[in-house]
Amino acid sequence: MTHTPRDRSQCCQTIATIVISGLSFLLLIQSASPTFALGGAKKSIDGHVVDKEGNGVGGVMVSAIDAEQRKWTSVFTDPNGRFSIEGLRDVPHSLRTRLMGMTDQWLSDVKIGGPAIQIQSEPATGRDLELQRTADSAFSMLAFEHPRDRLNFKMMCSYCHQIGTLGFRTPEEPVDWQTMIRRMDGFGGLYPHTQSTIVQRLMETYKDDAVNRWPAFDPPPPPTGASAAATITMWELDEPLEGSFHDLEIGVDGRVYAVNISKHRMIALDPKTGKQTPYPFPARTYAPHSIETANDGSLWTTMCASGQMVRFDIATEQFEIHSSAEAPKRRGNYPHTLRINPQDPQGLIWYTDAGTNSCFSIHPQTHVVKEYKLLSAGQAVGAGRGEARGVTPYGIDYSPVDGMIWYSKLNANRIGRIDPNAQDGDVKEWNPPFRGPRRLHVAPDGMVWVPGFGSGVFASFNPSTEIWTVYELPNAENQIPYALNVDKEGIVWICGTGNDTINRFDPTSETLTEIRLPTRVSYTREIEFDDEGNVWTSTSGPARHMERGVGAVIKITLPKSLPTEGSIRLRPKTYQGSHEIGNLATAPHVNRPSANAALLAKIDQRTLTKSYLSQPHQQYVDAKMTTLPEPKRSRIGSLWNEFRQSHPQRQRDGEMFVKILDHVATETASPDQPRRFIKKWQHHYFGNAAERLVGRDIEAGKRVFEQATCSRCHAIAGEGSKYGPDLTEVTKRFTGSKLLQQMVNPSTEIHQEFQTQQILLSDGRLLTGLVTEQNDTQLTLIPNLLKPEKSVVVPIAEIEHRQIAKVSSMPVGLLDTFTQQEILDLLAYLQSKHEVQQ
Repeated sequence: MTHTPRDRSQCCQTIATIVISGLSFLLLIQSASPTFALGGAKKSIDGHVVDKEGNGVGGVMVSAIDAEQRKWTSVFTDPNGRFSIEGLRDVPHSLRTRLMGMTDQWLSDVKIGGPAIQIQSEPATGRDLELQRTADSAFSMLAFEHPRDRLNFKMMCSYCHQIGTLGFRTPEEPVDWQTMIRRMDGFGGLYPHTQSTIVQRLMETYKDDAVNRWPAFDPPPPPTGASAAATITMWELDEPLEGSFHDLEIGVDGRVYAVNISKHRMIALDPKTGKQTPYPFPARTYAPHSIETANDGSLWTTMCASGQMVRFDIATEQFEIHSSAEAPKRRGNYPHTLRINPQDPQGLIWYTDAGTNSCFSIHPQTHVVKEYKLLSAGQAVGAGRGEARGVTPYGIDYSPVDGMIWYSKLNANRIGRIDPNAQDGDVKEWNPPFRGPRRLHVAPDGMVWVPGFGSGVFASFNPSTEIWTVYELPNAENQIPYALNVDKEGIVWICGTGNDTINRFDPTSETLTEIRLPTRVSYTREIEFDDEGNVWTSTSGPARHMERGVGAVIKITLPKSLPTEGSIRLRPKTYQGSHEIGNLATAPHVNRPSANAALLAKIDQRTLTKSYLSQPHQQYVDAKMTTLPEPKRSRIGSLWNEFRQSHPQRQRDGEMFVKILDHVATETASPDQPRRFIKKWQHHYFGNAAERLVGRDIEAGKRVFEQATCSRCHAIAGEGSKYGPDLTEVTKRFTGSKLLQQMVNPSTEIHQEFQTQQILLSDGRLLTGLVTEQNDTQLTLIPNLLKPEKSVVVPIAEIEHRQIAKVSSMPVGLLDTFTQQEILDLLAYLQSKHEVQQ
């Protein structure tokens, strides 16, 4: 780093211009600061963050980054803008400052124990400011007519990722974003009227330049007091664009174990050395989910996709595999969250199964599994409006007071209690006064604390009085608190899953302290504590959505005495256990206008046919339906559902159903009408039909070729677009079932010339696309092959990581809106072009 003298008479100050990732800013180094002592033994980086006028800026997060250990140590500046990051290794670090409303500043090669650093901050504007928008704000841009619809969307579509962030808005593959979002048509959990409008709604809010129509992001005030008192240590884990950690656990050996659900491995982190050790889970076990320490020191993990429990012996590093189901059943459905009571003499491992209406325990030595059948709909205290389709036993915990087992049902909207001393568990359930109970925990005093994922709240439930005390998070309707935990002092810690925070709640003072995390899109699902009282969490969701393209383990350390300012007081609402609020919270039930109101009114005026009037109703309907292709049958169902939603008094109007049936049967589809989701196709669903194409409709296949937008990227016999392989050449290599596999699973084999690249930039952006040009200083990338004119020029110096994507640029699911017969016609059309050329 070069220093140019500025004015030797002014306290020996020197100034340098630092250029990092294309950003230029001034770095002022004071070699004679009276505030920070010098000396070789000091293991800290000290400094001062100021604005343009030289005034200190408080609440700025300053992170020292140890690249070798992939370790970030972050503190906040005091009200005067000063900071000291202690406990660092004596190696050069990078330094980053961050405060919403100000641009990030980066320094490289910062020496430990050097002179205090003065960093000038700059206001963020334009795109720099928009990048700072948290997901709760981005989600608020998505408009719904009624609160129930927003709640329903949150419950169905934000389980795995934040809504509206840059990664959410950026396609994984360089194809039309609408094609990808349209797959959401297959999400049956959405209300029918929402399914019919959600694709267009998302497109209008998030696609392309829609963000430019949003109001400017209004950053929150800087954190102060308790909100700025934490030291946050973060370790990036696993490979870039692959690290994503659903759960974590502190092992008895002092290492932190985090499970990568998508890559089927566990990473053990030694916080002292930064060493990361990967442990692949055994073959034929799938989707590691929840991990906990057993009473003998071993680690147990639920394998949700294979219905198994896996034990890991830390000493021998050996795995054991056990079924999660009670005998004689060979495997469980979807073992989810597990917990173990350290005071239990048997050391039973308790867990939920999200695919059944049961909870289970497994004995750690005998491996005997016991199933506890849970209650059915209508059997809970306060049952009724809280009932929902689906059940989904989810979170689970033990009471340190009486050993009772408590669980939540996410979609059935329940919490329940099992008495492990009763043969059948003496199960009892209650209906929370909010939506979406997820990962609950029981406090040292026996109070049950529950996050309301759908309603943006958290609450305590008193088992003795059956009274609920509910607290709303700030901006509750856009928050998604996934999990919480309660430390040994009774402090409740809540995941700020939707705004990159961890929240500390003191039940005595009813104050909430929001602690910001170092990186954007920190989707957290679990909180743990170590013996020193530090708080641990991990980041999950798609790695490509995360700011730095990789998951992390995070430790939060607070001083023994917290400042009294910097928190907010929450106002509770209380409910008796027999309340009738249920899963809809305070959202009213309303009749919604149909999106096809005019069309349905026109259909209602139709005259019933003589053919219908001359035979039994069901006979006519059955005969007519069998003559219609799947897209028309799907459209009939969609229109009928819309009609019933908007005309609840005519729920059983059979004649109106027939009028809809007759209309759709004779309706000519508009070429611009979006196609409905049919099925998530796999090539083996077709059997050997792909080998028997004689007599197929070639012209129909040509229409599918156009409707599926194949022509936008592919040429045939040299004619057409050339952003993908010429399909005439493809059909020389593949025919029949092998060609079909390439169509429905294009990543099976990717042509080297058309490999997609994923590029992580130093400002956190992740670009995906086809590189068309490159020289020593820059490259040109096309993010969306359907819009080749919208290319992006990327300076080579701004690239932090670059790799070949493991997916084809052709999206999986492109044919999911077509029927089996239509896909076979397309296959026949493609093969016919090869035959003609020969």
